[in-house]
Amino acid sequence: MGMAASQARYLALVARKSNCEYEGQQINQARTVLSNQSANLFNQMLGLNVPVPPSTQDYTKQQYSFSDGANEYTIDSWQQLANDPDYNYVVTHHYYADVYTGSQKHKQDPQVQFSSGTAATADQIEMAQRLVTQTKADYEAAKAALKAKQAEAATLSNYVNVDNYQHISACNYDVSTNSYTISRSEQEKYGNALVYKDSAGNKYYYNDEDQKYYSTDGTSTPYTGSETLLASMISAPDAVYKGYSQYDEVTQQKISDALDLLAEKGVFGEDAEIDYADIYYNEADGSIAFKSDLKSLYGGNVNGTKTILPVYYTGDAGTQGTIENISAKYDAEIAAAQAAEFAAMQAYEAAETAYTNLQRPTYVGNSELTLLVDLTDDQKAELRQVVADMKAQGINASISDCFDNDGNYLGGVYSFQLNGVTYYTTYADLNKSYQSGTGINNIDGQDKLAYYNATYVSTKMEETKKALLETDGNGRFTSVRFEDDSIKYTLNMETVTDDNAYQDAMNQYYYESAQYDKMVQDINAKTSLIQQEDLQLELRLKQLDTEQNALATEIDAVSKVVKDNIEKSFKTFGG
Repeated sequence: MGMAASQARYLALVARKSNCEYEGQQINQARTVLSNQSANLFNQMLGLNVPVPPSTQDYTKQQYSFSDGANEYTIDSWQQLANDPDYNYVVTHHYYADVYTGSQKHKQDPQVQFSSGTAATADQIEMAQRLVTQTKADYEAAKAALKAKQAEAATLSNYVNVDNYQHISACNYDVSTNSYTISRSEQEKYGNALVYKDSAGNKYYYNDEDQKYYSTDGTSTPYTGSETLLASMISAPDAVYKGYSQYDEVTQQKISDALDLLAEKGVFGEDAEIDYADIYYNEADGSIAFKSDLKSLYGGNVNGTKTILPVYYTGDAGTQGTIENISAKYDAEIAAAQAAEFAAMQAYEAAETAYTNLQRPTYVGNSELTLLVDLTDDQKAELRQVVADMKAQGINASISDCFDNDGNYLGGVYSFQLNGVTYYTTYADLNKSYQSGTGINNIDGQDKLAYYNATYVSTKMEETKKALLETDGNGRFTSVRFEDDSIKYTLNMETVTDDNAYQDAMNQYYYESAQYDKMVQDINAKTSLIQQEDLQLELRLKQLDTEQNALATEIDAVSKVVKDNIEKSFKTFGG
């Protein structure tokens, strides 16, 4: 029984020892795999390219430049010519110029708003706005006309007719008669009307009221001929003004009455006293002139530089109306101007009401929209540039539909302010964004709004031309003259660094350096995990080695017991 137990124990120990050996083999194989993985990671690290920071020298170069007084030019390249008798190089150079350029932008979440009202097309909106603009202009013109007429009538001095005393060529004074003689060279007048002549020399004046021509001989029959009457420059008769004291009492009273009426109408100002020594009268047409005005014409018995003499009419000579008649005439004209202003105001208000009641674009966000009925010169230039650049770039922009092929404005453009800059858009663009929206007044989720403007953009202008380059004998260029320019330009040579390119290279270096550090950290992390796993396997292998040694010792002991038992058995049964 003891021998059997020993043998069983021996077999169990041998089996355990065999398992230890097998597990040890498996661990060694796993460690071999880990070793290979570690080697691969090390090789991967060795294969990494270490980033190198850029050098400013790599972005620094020598260049030639020159100036023509308007632009600064830089020479980019030059290629030598072989068989040209006048020029030795083909030179490429560039300069920067501000080029007026049109652009199209798109506004995110434009929040286009339309007013409530009667649905209308773009043409209907524009016609209504055009009517508002026209009636407003008519109203402003009527207001201005009324204001001007009221200003004219504010003082009687504005009623004075000075037409007969323009173009004065001489003014002479006679001490003995205390009189001034006025000589004129002007278009002859009949009352306040121009005088015209036919080919036969017959004279006619033009009547503004019925717009017909009447003979100056006093007949009331209008001119009915087919000949075109022409105004003519002729010498007007001299006008003689005598001092107040030269006339009889009847004439003096007539002059005095006229002066009193002038004073009443405010011609002389408040509390002004009339000095009759300064009053001169012309019997021929019943006009009064003041000494100060007469003296200013001749400057002291010498032909003067002034050519107009203000005069006032007493109303008893020629065809001039009295002061009362002139005043009444202005009252009638003011009443007519007031009626015209009121009618224009009503038309304007009606047009504005009709326009306001249409459904039309009103705002882009918080920016108010203005429909452009007529374009200013600046707006024409800007929008035509936009249209031209859109077509040149092949961009199908709706603003192109607002102009015909000759560049004439057809309508449909709106302006608005954004950050202090004026931009333009179209009814089509506004309606497209508006119709795409949802919610109250379609304000939410609108498509981008196309809008336009033109600005000066700094643009690189490059040219390639034949040129004559001269050197200083050391290979350095000193001057250049181009084939289409007679001026020889002095060349400047300078060292320039492309700071932007260098900064881009530094940014790339920072990026690659970060990538490199990340990859090294990843490899180190993986290697650390492998080392920890290998350490655990190594510990397990040592445990198996210890266990195997213990098993081997125990196997030897059990083997000896089995051997001893066998020997005892042979001795016992062998007798």
